[in-house]
Amino acid sequence: MYTIGERVTAGLLDFQVHILSVTPGWTCISENCANLTLNETFFDKSLLCQMGEEEWRWDGTRSNLVNQFNLTCGNTYKISLGSTLFFVGYPLGSLLTGLLADWLGRKWLATGFLLMTGLVNVSAALLSSYDTFIGFRAVEGFCLGGLTVTFYPLLIEYIGAGARNLANVVAQCGYGMGMAFLCFAASYISNWRAVIIATSAHLFFVALLLATNIPESPRFLLKSKEDRAAKQVLKIMASWNKVELPEEFEITQTEEESERERAWKLFTYSKYTCAATVAQMFIWFAAALYFFALSFNMNDVLGNPYLNLAVTGVMEVLINVGSFFFIDRIGRRWCMLVSFLLCGISVGICRFLPHENLHYTHFSVKTFWVIFGRAVGGFIYSLVYLYSAEIFPTTVRSFGLGLCVFAAQISSLIAPFVIVIREDNANVVYTTLFLFCIVAFLASWILPETANIPLPSTVAEMDAMKYRSYSIFTENSPLIGNDMLQNKEKESYVGD
Repeated sequence: MYTIGERVTAGLLDFQVHILSVTPGWTCISENCANLTLNETFFDKSLLCQMGEEEWRWDGTRSNLVNQFNLTCGNTYKISLGSTLFFVGYPLGSLLTGLLADWLGRKWLATGFLLMTGLVNVSAALLSSYDTFIGFRAVEGFCLGGLTVTFYPLLIEYIGAGARNLANVVAQCGYGMGMAFLCFAASYISNWRAVIIATSAHLFFVALLLATNIPESPRFLLKSKEDRAAKQVLKIMASWNKVELPEEFEITQTEEESERERAWKLFTYSKYTCAATVAQMFIWFAAALYFFALSFNMNDVLGNPYLNLAVTGVMEVLINVGSFFFIDRIGRRWCMLVSFLLCGISVGICRFLPHENLHYTHFSVKTFWVIFGRAVGGFIYSLVYLYSAEIFPTTVRSFGLGLCVFAAQISSLIAPFVIVIREDNANVVYTTLFLFCIVAFLASWILPETANIPLPSTVAEMDAMKYRSYSIFTENSPLIGNDMLQNKEKESYVGD
């Protein structure tokens, strides 16, 4: 429930400026308006720039960022700037918090960021300056980045190998729910300030529940040498699962597992840990660029921005529910490989379709492939959370995930301007996305398969996972060296 709350928040904040900047209705009030009917409501922002300020007015049925802060004509760049600053704060929050969470713990940082996000979001709704508002958006991004790298490790470290896929599916459905809820709120609440406040209320409730009901991760407590606290948490978890533990029991760890590890060990321990970390960062970068670029491109497909967001949100939920049935059976890596290949095919086809004066057949084909590509891209963006959390070891899991989120949000800085680039040359957008999909497809071969195996506890155990990959870093291919693979796992993993 708590991770669903975090994912709902991500879905709300990622598209907040985008949906609150939909051009509200306006009417022509001058007889000089060429080819426009007097007092009829229009929604085309481009026509406003061809008219004088005294020739039109807002119809007054809806208040949002555009008519509140005059974001028309020469000021339209500020809309994209609002989204960009949010994505500037996001990677900074994820990287810094990733370091802190591996040393200070997950629970209380997550609780603090929930409260901060709620307070900053509500405060932003009360501002009277757009420049200050987008400054607050950067702080919101910082808080959400911190939430992501504390909540997700907390979830994964509580769940056994057999249930991690289900936990990921349930959590990631929250992202689509957040997008759909934002669409619903923006459609039926006419004041943008009320929309923001209404979509922030759940944060305080989730923070209260997290602070009072969920203990710290037992894996983190063991790494911090707080054995007594870890035992208490395990007893609580046993009671949740109706399992009886003996009054006195011992938790055994190897000497290597009990030591804290420096974050940069991911890059210095071996060539494989460095390559796997860099490959994951690139995969996150490509996945985020593809996801947000096609999300902002959905206006070309369905027209109505509220319907776009609603359809996208429903797609997120359906994709994640459907993925439950094959992620464990096929494996994480093969799901990633096939998905990037399908994404490349979809944008490759769109690249060679006309973009103007579309025949009905071309429009239908392009609509199908854009929606299909966006659906598969959403699946990849959900899968990488689970995949990376299973690859990075407990000692640096939050930092590793923070690096990946940092890379993803760097690409997200570009995504709000895709609309501008698309208007000049849509082929550039589709060609770029195609190339990123192909390179990400190749990078995915480096990563190990993680389905139904124990989480690695140390960087050494992460390095041993190279025997589950098809890469140049393995001494023997897993297809040939199965005996070596099994021995390495027995040596490396001391239990889940």
